[in-house]
Amino acid sequence: MLTTLLWVLTPLFLGFALYIQNPPILKFVDKGLMILIYFILFIMGLNLSVMENLLAELTSIAGKTVLYIVMILGCNMAFFYIIDKYIPLRVKQTSNYKPSKLELVLNAGKLLGSIILGLILGVFVQRWGLLSHSMMKATADHTGQIALMILLFFVGIQLRSNGISLKAVFLNRYGIILSVALIISSFLGGMLAALMSGADLIQGLAISSGFGWYSLSASVLQKGFGPTVGSIAFFSDLFREFFAFAVIPIMMRRYPLSAIGSGGATSLDFVLPVIQKSGGIRVVPIAISFGFIINIISPILLAFFASLGSAG
Repeated sequence: MLTTLLWVLTPLFLGFALYIQNPPILKFVDKGLMILIYFILFIMGLNLSVMENLLAELTSIAGKTVLYIVMILGCNMAFFYIIDKYIPLRVKQTSNYKPSKLELVLNAGKLLGSIILGLILGVFVQRWGLLSHSMMKATADHTGQIALMILLFFVGIQLRSNGISLKAVFLNRYGIILSVALIISSFLGGMLAALMSGADLIQGLAISSGFGWYSLSASVLQKGFGPTVGSIAFFSDLFREFFAFAVIPIMMRRYPLSAIGSGGATSLDFVLPVIQKSGGIRVVPIAISFGFIINIISPILLAFFASLGSAG
């Protein structure tokens, strides 16, 4: 367990220790992050290619993914609704901004295309006898781990470059409340999905710990539990981002905390522009606090549960 925690958290905190405000370097980090995300998903496709009974496994993945999405997001939104009702936050909706459907489809296509490309290449490489089954898996695992460590290092740099102090993050009442609600409700949804699908509860807790950080959850959990669990985590977390883009503009005026919480870990980055344009400047500190806390907690939880999976 300690080894897994170290290789996940060390690059994250090393990146956070660097205070960089140089625009060209930050631009390089942003571009590097996107390239690494695509590469990690490509590696995930390679890992899928070494699975036995691939078609049967893919069918199983689809059904279980839908179950986890429904249970986790359902529990999340129920908890957020209660918070909105009893600890209300009043905001004035500034616009009905929504990213275009074409933009969402293209982004999804790039992400899924990376997995499919890795899957196809892996199948053909093994069929042509260029690499053995075991060599393919070992190469994909080691390469994916290195790529993930670099990604976490870049994420640490991004978190620090936001210019927000740890004091401001951890003293934001709404940010803390949303974080606790997301973690508890995600665990509840993950355990319910695990019970309904006949899976181990640890797997359910692991899948629910990504909180929308699909590149991290996919890579860490496939290392601990195998490509099936890694794939379920990826698609569940990826759907959260699309869900957030869709509901934030709709819910922001009446249920602002639910709108912010729907994005999970992505509330700090990908979803933040939608939050700002829909709810105005007042909700931005809450979103940053919430997203920052979740981005710190998620790697710890994923590494912990992955280590339990490896031990099992």
